[in-house]
Amino acid sequence: MKNQLSLFVATLAPLFLTLAASAQGEWKWAHHWSGAAGAPSDHYNTITKTAFDEDGNIYIWGIMGGQPSFSGSTFLFINNPQVYGPGTRTSLLAKFDTLGNMLWYKVVKSSFTECFSHWLEVKDNKVYISGNLSLGDVDHDVSTWLYYFDTLITASQAHAIPDDQRLPPYKPGFYTYFATFDLDGNLLDNHFVNALTREYYGDIRGEGPLCRPSAGRVPVHVDNEGNTYVFTRLGYNGSESDPYTIQIDGDTNRKYDIYLPGNVNLTQVGLYTGMMYKFSPDWELLYAKPMVDHTEGIATSWELSHDSINPRFNFYIQGLSVDESDNMYVSGFISLDINGANANLHQYPVQIYWDSTHYSSLLDESSCLEMSFVVKYSTNGSVLWCNQIYNRGSNNTGSQNFVRSYWKGCVYYNHQLYVLGHATVAQNGIVFFDDESHPLQHFSNNRPTTGFFVGFDAETGQYASQGIVPASLAIPGQNPAAINNRIFAFSNVNNSYRIISEWCVNGEYITSDSILSQQGLADASVITNENGFLLTSFSTASPSVSFSDNVSVNCPSGQSSAVFALYHNPEFTQPFVPDDSVGIDEYYQNREREIYLYPNPTDGQTTVCGYMYGYRSIELLDLQGRKLATLLDSPHGTDVPEIDLSPYPSGTYLVKINFERGVSVVRKIVRS
Repeated sequence: MKNQLSLFVATLAPLFLTLAASAQGEWKWAHHWSGAAGAPSDHYNTITKTAFDEDGNIYIWGIMGGQPSFSGSTFLFINNPQVYGPGTRTSLLAKFDTLGNMLWYKVVKSSFTECFSHWLEVKDNKVYISGNLSLGDVDHDVSTWLYYFDTLITASQAHAIPDDQRLPPYKPGFYTYFATFDLDGNLLDNHFVNALTREYYGDIRGEGPLCRPSAGRVPVHVDNEGNTYVFTRLGYNGSESDPYTIQIDGDTNRKYDIYLPGNVNLTQVGLYTGMMYKFSPDWELLYAKPMVDHTEGIATSWELSHDSINPRFNFYIQGLSVDESDNMYVSGFISLDINGANANLHQYPVQIYWDSTHYSSLLDESSCLEMSFVVKYSTNGSVLWCNQIYNRGSNNTGSQNFVRSYWKGCVYYNHQLYVLGHATVAQNGIVFFDDESHPLQHFSNNRPTTGFFVGFDAETGQYASQGIVPASLAIPGQNPAAINNRIFAFSNVNNSYRIISEWCVNGEYITSDSILSQQGLADASVITNENGFLLTSFSTASPSVSFSDNVSVNCPSGQSSAVFALYHNPEFTQPFVPDDSVGIDEYYQNREREIYLYPNPTDGQTTVCGYMYGYRSIELLDLQGRKLATLLDSPHGTDVPEIDLSPYPSGTYLVKINFERGVSVVRKIVRS
């Protein structure tokens, strides 16, 4: 089915499995932007998030450092030289067509402090972004300027507005902003959120953006009702009797006090936790709550002073994905910063509770470096399920059973959640999922570092599949992508080669393509769309990056660069058939045999789980096969079919799923 092409010269053969590229696909183009600020290793020029719209146009949201240039040409920023800052970061939003032409771009830049990009989402013909900015300082001394998309705000402009009438971005302060554009780049809406800490400096409280730069990745989601969800890391000190306060758009009528648990000694390192926020379409705060409810089993010496609820840990959010019902899947890890010599925990397992009933466990000291988690949330903030990576071994790097593993980004696809991960496992260590009957595979016993993905049933949270990166010492990028029965992920392999690997969703390896870079890559990610396009993006310190098909970029030497490149393969528009020896009909039959109903029995609502590509309708039958009703009629449906049996009396029924290809699957269901 595929024409196999060798990707590596013989001298590199010991490092890789046989890798192949499909003859049907090719790299179309690659672009980059670069800037002189910071050392190349600082990666001042990065891409935070990318997206496709329904027409295949591409949106890039990221950070530029110093005086940036795009593919060798200076950014003009509407010919205003004030926007340049030699040592600060600028946020950039740009749109490209599939030919690589830049259609428009917007920037956020402050001469007072750096502007960070957080997240990007494109849906319903709108572009949603978030980031940080500031104007002046919190003492209301406007002595600077801010370039906010198409508007240059100077000190004289801000001073022309009375202090009590200034609103962001004309009001001095530090903000996290949330902006909405149409697909032509016109600003439709924006909101500015800042936070007052519960620390007091004399009689003044600390002030800053909702999402601080140290928070790392800050996933944001806008649901089908227009509500905005934000997940971020929060570090705070101070007494729990003092509130943590959120203020929206500088409006004192929209100031919300949040009382967080734990009395924290101001002389010690503060509490770090994950926070989850929900804002209404009118930007009222609907809820704000810590993602960790409480813990059990942490050593006293590592608990915060005067705090019997929360331990001192570091919380890192790595990825967010959503399903058709706007349920949200958050992946990341928690580090307790305990080494083997000091791991005197109260007891094992240590339990980290997401609510009163859902928790993750540290089985032994091997999970203290990174305890990886994935949590499914409903739109009301309830935990629906959680899962994790389990380790057994040591966190001592010299040990024969040393284990270190962590998760990065995740992607929801076809009733499954796929999470990208990385593990280093010594000879006697073990990494597993759900239970020890599902251990992590290894690329090689002599090369214990493994990049991998893990699939979970999105309804139940149970382990479903896994696949490994087909190269030794592979360190995965940030986010995986999924389309038509395929999983894609970017991996760093060594100092010269990077690969984009492709698997079947069941974990079967398909193929890889290579990228040649003389120096390391960071923040690497891939996305795909239904038209067979794949976009990869990453930050590099290399002066040259080469793809196949004679596509390359030449970056300035001694600077960091953000690179993005487009690949197209028509095969991606069709479901992948894992085995050439299995025909398409047999392939569908095998997948359709896996279809099930959950929950079953049900008191009303149930979901048809499994591979539902191209279902036509769903019918309810009695046990004699007589049709009672058509429950769903969705020609060419691919979404998650949810059916309601609440109108029917208790008993046993048959659910018949009819597919476009002319076959049907029947499953028994009990209405309790």
